[in-house]
Amino acid sequence: MDNRENLIMALAGSMGMSGKAKKEDSHFDASTGTLYCGSKVYSAADIQSAKSFCEENVKKMSAIGDRAAGFYEIAAEAIALLEKASVSNGGKVVIKDGGQ
Repeated sequence: MDNRENLIMALAGSMGMSGKAKKEDSHFDASTGTLYCGSKVYSAADIQSAKSFCEENVKKMSAIGDRAAGFYEIAAEAIALLEKASVSNGGKVVIKDGGQ
């Protein structure tokens, strides 16, 4: 470990974090509906709110012919695919390699 990484780990420790969550794979846990993104945790309610927000904005942006409607649609579909994939994968889908 170099000095920079030691400093980061020490700062994380002083803030009550282990500093290890950043290195863990991000994943969706279907049993709880929780999305773990490195050190951030999103509850099932957070995810549902994000999905609803995207779906509402698809309608709003489509009504005015805004290109953003497609971006919101992609985000909403990505959430739905994540939820479906986790069920068929035994409850956990790895989203990215923690080494990145």
